[in-house]
Formats: sequence, structure tokens, C-alpha cells
Amino acid sequence: MEREQESRAEQFLKLYRKLEGLLEKRYSGKRVSSGSVVIEYMHDPDSVPCRTDLDMCREIRNLLAHNDDVDGQSVVEPSPGVVELLGNIVDYVQRPRLAVDHGTPRERILFAHPNDQVLDVMRHMMRMGYSHVPVRDKTGLVGVLSASALMSYVCEKGFDSLDDKLRVGDLKKALSVDSESADKYLFYDDTVTLTTVRMAFEKPQARNRRLAVVFITEDGGQHSQVLAMLTPWDVLKDKR
Repeated sequence: MEREQESRAEQFLKLYRKLEGLLEKRYSGKRVSSGSVVIEYMHDPDSVPCRTDLDMCREIRNLLAHNDDVDGQSVVEPSPGVVELLGNIVDYVQRPRLAVDHGTPRERILFAHPNDQVLDVMRHMMRMGYSHVPVRDKTGLVGVLSASALMSYVCEKGFDSLDDKLRVGDLKKALSVDSESADKYLFYDDTVTLTTVRMAFEKPQARNRRLAVVFITEDGGQHSQVLAMLTPWDVLKDKR
């Protein structure tokens, strides 16, 4: 006679197999090791919010898998709370919090064009409270206008260079996202999680190369369409 309902051990193992399936799909063609896909995920920055709980669930799974049943009953029986905990981990892996959903969306980003007058853009920045304005032309993002970019330009050209005729494009060298004297910028595609971006901001940086903005683009490339931009405030204000 079949049991009318699954034991908690069976529920737990079913959830664990679902988790493994999700992770196998996640890392398909991108595995860095031939070991457990759960171990691989535990080395992924995205696992930080659930890493400790997942390690405990992994140990419980090993106990369940490597101990024989006695009279049809599992030697180890997870508590209801542990089954619920693993279910929450599965939900987290299945529906990760994407960074693109937590930044300033494309339609609300203030963009500048190389032909715009610098003082006009600065006035917009002051009025709207923006510290960084991406600069784009028909090829895509070509730089970022910021206080550090302006300071770099003034240090090289002098204060007299800041006149009404100065165009954004005239600051080309100072605007470059690769400039060693400017802020640091990173680019990710739209699958990057909020956790990964948060860790990027929290990572210690050289004093003159702080990470100022993360841009989310279609494929993670600098010249692809910008979908969203995130500053430290966007990711650190909600540390869940």
C-alpha cells in the first residue's frame, strides 16, 4: 500500500534535485569544475545571501543519500523548518534579484551628447541631483561626465577652459571610462544579479579609482544599448 503523502525526507530530496536541475541549467557550458553543481554555486557571489543555509542543506542531503532506510523510514528526517528553508533557497535561485530592476532605468537616465555644451549639462546635473551623466553618440556610450572628469580636464587645461563654448566632446580624454585619473566604471549584461553588483561596489578599490557606476547593457559591452545604471546608493540601501 502506497503512503498517502511524502515524508519530509522525500520532500527535501525532491527540492534538492530541483535545485540541482536549476543550477545545471544555470551553469550549462560554463562549469569551472566537474564536482557538485551546488558546490560550484556556493563559490558564486550570487550565493552569498543563502550560502550558509545551503551548506547546511547540502550536509543534510548527504546524510539522507548515504544512509539506508530502516523499515522504509529514513534514518534522518529534516524538520519542517529545514524543508521550508530549502524551498526558499530554490525560490531564490529560480527568481534571483536582477540588478537591472534596481537601478535607474534607461528612460530616466540623463544622457549627454558630445556636441552638448558642458555648462548646460552641468546645470541639468545640479537641478536633477545627478553625479554622473553617460555620454553617447551614434556608436554608443563614449564616456561619462562627472566631477572627477571635470577636475581632470581643468587640471590639464586650466580653469579658463571652462567657458560657454566648451562642448562635452572637448573633454573626450577625461570622459573615457578607461581613464586612470577618472572614476571606475563596470559593464554587465542584463542577467547580472544585484548581489554581484553589490559585491563589486563593496570590493576595496584604489583610492583614485573608486567604482562609481555600474552600467547594465544588452550584452555587457560598453557600446551596447544601456538598459540601466546603478550607483552605490542603489545597491547598498537595500542589503537583503
